[in-house]
Order: sequence, then C-alpha cells, then structure tokens
Amino acid sequence: LLGAGLSAAEALEAVQAAGAAARVETMAAQARAALLDGEPLSVALVRGAGELPAWFTAALRAGEQSGELAAVFETLAGYLESAASDRAQLASALIYPAFVAAVSVLVCGVLMVNVAPEIVAMFATSGQPLPPLTAAMMALSDMVAAHWPAGLAGFAGLVGLWVLVARVAGLRARRDRLLLRLPLVGRFLRMGAAAQYLRTLALVIASRQPLTEAVHHAAGVLDIADFAREAEAAGEALRRGETLSAALGRLGFLPPVARQLIQAGEASARLAPMSDRAAVLAETWLRTERKRVAALLDPLLMILVGGVVLVIVLSVLLPIFDLQGMVSGD
Repeated sequence: LLGAGLSAAEALEAVQAAGAAARVETMAAQARAALLDGEPLSVALVRGAGELPAWFTAALRAGEQSGELAAVFETLAGYLESAASDRAQLASALIYPAFVAAVSVLVCGVLMVNVAPEIVAMFATSGQPLPPLTAAMMALSDMVAAHWPAGLAGFAGLVGLWVLVARVAGLRARRDRLLLRLPLVGRFLRMGAAAQYLRTLALVIASRQPLTEAVHHAAGVLDIADFAREAEAAGEALRRGETLSAALGRLGFLPPVARQLIQAGEASARLAPMSDRAAVLAETWLRTERKRVAALLDPLLMILVGGVVLVIVLSVLLPIFDLQGMVSGD
C-alpha cells in the first residue's frame, strides 16, 4: 500500500478494513490512532503490535529517516513470507511422524497395561524367569507408574528454569555459550545471527544512512550477548576510521564471503547492492540448512519411533515365545 502511494495512515486504515484476523485489525487501529497522535510510524506499530523484533524497528527507523519506508516494508514482507514458508515446511515434516508416534504410544500402552501383566503373572505361576528385556520394560513401567507426579513436577521445573534463564541476562549468556558449542544448534545460531545482522545492515545502508548508523542499528538486533559485544567493537572500529569490511572482521559469526562481498562493494562504490547480496547469501544458506534438516527429520523420527515400538513389542512377544516353548516341551 505504501508502494502504491498511500500515506501511512491511509495504509493502516486499509489494513484495518481488509477483513483480516481480529488481532490484525486491532493492531492496525491502535497503530493508526498513535500515528494520528503524532507518533512516528515505527513507534505507532510497536504500540499497536506490542514488542516487535529489534531489527524490524531498526529498519523502520532507518526507512523513516531516509524516506524509503515503502522499500523497507517490501523487504520485511519478503522476509516474513520466506520465514513462514520455512516454518510450514518444518511443521509438515513433523506431522506424519507425530501422528505415527501418537498411535504407537497408544498401542504400546495397551500392550504394557493389559497384556504384559497377564504374561508376567503366568511366568510367576510357572516359576520361570522373565526374559531380561521384558523384566527391564516392566521395571520401567512400574517406575513410571509409581513416580509420574515427580516426573511431571520435574518437567514443569525444567520449563520454569528455561523461562527464568531467558529473562536473566547472565544465565541467558551462559545458555547461549553452551548452545553455541553444540554442532548443529551452534551453526544455526551463527547463521541466524549473520542473516539478521546483514539484512539490517543492508536495509540501513540502502536507506542512505551513515555507515556508523547502519552498524549501530545492526548491532541492536543481536540477542546473543557475545555477538552483541563483537558488533559494538566493530562499531567502535568504524568510528575510529577503519573501513566497514575491516571492522566486520571482528564479527566471528559472519561468513568470510559476506565480508569479501562488502569489501568488493567498498572498492567499487556499490556498497548498498553488495551488502544486500551478502544478506541474501546468508539468508539463502540458512534457508537451505533448514530445508535439509526438515528433510532429515521425517526418516530419523520414523526410525526412532520404530525402534521404541520394536523394543516394546519384543518385550511382550518374547515371554509368549518362551511360554509356547515350555508348553511344547511338556
């Protein structure tokens, strides 16, 4: 709507009247009211929508200062559509294994609750020992039945601890350092930080703002404390007179090719398009990794569910085979 030439107030009014979800209509109405009260659009949207991601507000402020709001919103919309597509693909990869797992748990529960105790009783009458696998599964089942309240309380405690860690800066920093050491999780965190940082940097540079402002806004989108400190150090180096590519060399989470593209942009006086290319490259890599993980999740989860079902079914069938052998021997 902004790209079509409407004012911000007219665009918000059109969104409000578009018959979308009630939450969207309410957000548009509150943002329009704040805008008519004299607030900038970035502040009005925060008031209407609540807390927005840091890089959204940074990009909007840069767009307001440069008069390129339509282009900024176009970029943000493209990012949201791409992220929604990635999440939908990941959710689709989990639906079938989740359904199979739910049915398997139900069937295995019936076997362990109704069938296995009868078999155990038969073995107790005959005086024969249970197969080791069956004995282990029955012991596990008895332990779960006896201590499920403690297990539920422990799970609730872990959820509460996770929420607490997310709210306390010191604990959150330790959690992030631990996650960064994990092979796959750490890679995703670095790639996500690089994509957000480079996208914000490209947006602000394209809005014809000073490089110091671009680096400042880009640093504000980083949630991981160690990355934020590196970004602040890069901003200080830029203010001391270093080139942007040299300052970005302090950011360990940026891929080397991104710095090379920005260095090429500085040398050719095409910094805005080359920084945008670096952002697109980082986002493409992140999207590709997400798709690869989504493609692997389906077979891996099916193998895991199948293994659990196999163990439980064997724990029920092995005593039956032993009983059959005892009857045949008699």
